[in-house]
Formats: sequence, structure tokens, C-alpha cells
Amino acid sequence: MRSKRSSSTRHKLERFHDLRKLTRNRTVNGGLWIFAGRAFFAGSALLINILLSRVLNTAAFGAYLMAFNIAFFGGVVGTLGLNQSIIRFLAEQREKGKQAWARKTALLSLKIAMLGAAGTGILYTFLQLTLLRGVLGSEIMASAALWTGLWIMLTVLQNVMAETFRGHGDVRQATLFSGVLSNFLMLAGLGLLMWLGRSSLSLEHALILVTVCMGISCFVAGWRLLKLLQGGFRNQTNEPAADHGPNARRLLAVSLPMMASNVALFMLTSSDIWILGVFYDESEVAIYGAAVRLMAVLNFFVVLMNTLMTSIISKYFGSGQFPSIQNAGRIIVGISTLPAIVIGMVFMLMGEQVLQLAFGSAYGSGHAILAVLSLGQLINLFAGPSGLLLTLTGHERAMLRITLITSVVTVIAAVTVVHAWGPFALAVVMVCGLLAQNGWMWVEVRRRLGISVHFHPVDLIRQLMRLAGRNKNMEQQVRLKGASYK
Repeated sequence: MRSKRSSSTRHKLERFHDLRKLTRNRTVNGGLWIFAGRAFFAGSALLINILLSRVLNTAAFGAYLMAFNIAFFGGVVGTLGLNQSIIRFLAEQREKGKQAWARKTALLSLKIAMLGAAGTGILYTFLQLTLLRGVLGSEIMASAALWTGLWIMLTVLQNVMAETFRGHGDVRQATLFSGVLSNFLMLAGLGLLMWLGRSSLSLEHALILVTVCMGISCFVAGWRLLKLLQGGFRNQTNEPAADHGPNARRLLAVSLPMMASNVALFMLTSSDIWILGVFYDESEVAIYGAAVRLMAVLNFFVVLMNTLMTSIISKYFGSGQFPSIQNAGRIIVGISTLPAIVIGMVFMLMGEQVLQLAFGSAYGSGHAILAVLSLGQLINLFAGPSGLLLTLTGHERAMLRITLITSVVTVIAAVTVVHAWGPFALAVVMVCGLLAQNGWMWVEVRRRLGISVHFHPVDLIRQLMRLAGRNKNMEQQVRLKGASYK
């Protein structure tokens, strides 16, 4: 009896030590940090919007959502694609041991990003105070133009610095400074204001709070990044002269096509707030935007799917193991989609109650919009990571072409229908555009790679049963070997 207990205890200790070793593994540890960071970012972003909807009136909240959308778009344009290309350049140079070149590349990208941030922020502020005055958000947006311009600048710097950490292999700081710290500070600031009895805020005060929180995050990130780069420079080995390293022209040659693809994707997925803001007042934008903000819950599963699939594609693509990508991909897509289906059904069937509970009674009328947008996110999950497959397997031009064409058609159709049929028709058009893009990408993946990674419940059950059977056989083999040793 004692021997059985001791063997059971020993077996549990061995499992505990195996778990500790697994969590100390750099790849696994980085994956856990990414997952936790993105989960916190998605949840905190939704909570911030819920709190703001309580302290801002409907018109001011609608204007805030437009400012957020503008800052997000300004961040896409202002980074010039450097937030993606810097990872590639730094990883290549670090693998070759060219620490001085990596340092020069990081500093050069930061200088270009500062120019992009300043140019984009100043340009928006000027346009909002002149040409766009009375077109996008009327006088409310014009009064907050300066703070929105600062928000754009800080978004650009935050994106580039976070990805520079990632390019140096520092996943923890990349996760912390990619929005986690600024969102935490924003939640703390809102909580403090509400605790002090501030039950209402103006749009300007809300944007000041945003810029202060992002400014603190960028300052800390810049300080930490400077220490990292100085450490890498002190530890450099003998290398060729730095003037043979990467220059701005080479950086931009890789970055700008990525920026174009990101702009096209933004227009396809996020231009609806702008279009609505042109034809309707801020109150309508607020109701529509509340439904869009709730999509962060479903979008988390899309981010989770893409995060897991990135490592799978990197592992099997180099050796041409496309069936392995398909088998593992369908399991990941299935596991990511099943909980999203449950949440999506709640949004579709109880949308009015969910909106009223989260944002207040004034937002319950957006339940039909919430149902349509939820369906669109589920379609996005059902289609699988087709865009990621095209991008990571050398078919990024096909991805860019698909996104450009579908985004242009979608925006034209959205502008055409929104004035005549309102926000609900706009949501339907945006979902149709997303359906067209995902369907086209799925066909291209099937044609170019010969695989189809999509939600397939029958195949999911089959793959899980096969995996369970394989694990059971492995356990039996381990037991037989242990018995033979005894």
C-alpha cells in the first residue's frame, strides 16, 4: 500500500518537474507571455470602453470611438510598415552575430518612425481643423484634433518600440509595451477618477487621459529600449564597418508594401466607423461603435488562432510538410472556434440585453448590428488563418491583391448604402466584404498550397481521437519499458 502511494507521489513530482521545465522553455514561456498579454489587452480594451460609455455622454462617446479609429489608422500609416519589417531585419542580423548592424537598424527604424509619427499626427491635426471640419464628427472632433494628433504619434512610437523588443527576442517587454501597460494605466486612471466622484468626463479630458497613459508607456519603453541597445553595442564583436549595414532605403523597400497591405485591411475591417461618422451624428456612431467594441471578445479567438498557427507554419513550412500544417491547423481552428460560437450565439440571441448591461440602456438599439457583426467574426474564424498562410509562405502579393480589391469594392458599396439604408445596411456590407475576402483567400490557399485549414467539426473529432490514441500508445510503451527495466 505504501509502495503504491510512494510511486503515485513520485509520479506527481515528476509531472510537476516536467511542467516547470516546460514553462522555463524559452519558446513556451514566450508563447504564454503573448497569450496572457493579448488576453489582458482584449479584456482591458473592452472594459475601458465600457467605463468610458458610462462617464461620457452618447455624442462624446461616439466622437471618442472615431478618435480611436483615426489614431489606429494613423498608427498603421505612420509606422510605414516598420513594426513588421524590423522583426525580420533584427532576427536575421542577430542570427549572423552582427550586433552593431542590429543596433544601427533599430536606431534607424526609430528615427524613421519618429518622422512618420510627427508627419502623420501634424497632417491629421491640420486636416481636421481645415478640410475635415464639419465633415467628420463636426465641431466635437475639431475641438479634440490636437489630442487625437498626439494619440496618433504615441501609437506609432509604441508600435515600433514594442516590435523592436520582439525583434531582439525580448517577448516580455514586447508584450508589456504593445498596449498592456498603457491600458493598465488607463484603467487605473478611470478607476481613480470614478472613486474620486467624477461621474462624467468631457471628450477632451478622456483624450488627455489616453495621451498621458500612452506617453508614460512610451517613455518607459524608450528608456528600456535604449538600455537594451546600449548593452548590445558594448557586447558587440569585431564586425565590418557599420556603413555597409542596412539603410533607410532598404528598410522602406520592405516596409512600405506591408504598410499598403495593412491600410487595405484597415479599410476592409474598420472604415465603417468613418463612413458612419460622415453621414450620421455622433450618437449613431456611439451605438454602432458599442457593437464593434464587443467584437473584441470574438476577435480574441482570431488572435489566438493566428498566434498558434504562426508557430505551426514556421515549424512545418520549411520542410514542405503541408499535410501536417493542415492537420494541426484544423485542430487549432476548431479549438479556437468552438467557444467563439457559444459567445457569438449569445450576442445574436441576447444582443439587446448584453449591450444594455455593458454600455447602458441607450445602446440596446444596436442589437441587430451586433448580431450581424458577430456573424462576420464567426465567418472569419470558420475560414481559418488563410491570410496568415499566404503571408508566411511567400504569397504576400496574392494576399495584398485580394485585400486591395475586396476593400475597394466594400468601401464603395458601404458609402452607397449607408446614406439610404442606415447603420444596419453598413454592417451587412462590411460582413459581405469580409466573407468575400476570406472565401477568396481560402481558394488561393487551396490552389497554391494544396491544403484547406478551416473549421471542420468532423475532422476535428477525428484528429483529436487520433491524437488521443497516439498518446495512449506512447504511455503504454513507456510503462512496458519501465517494467522491463525493473
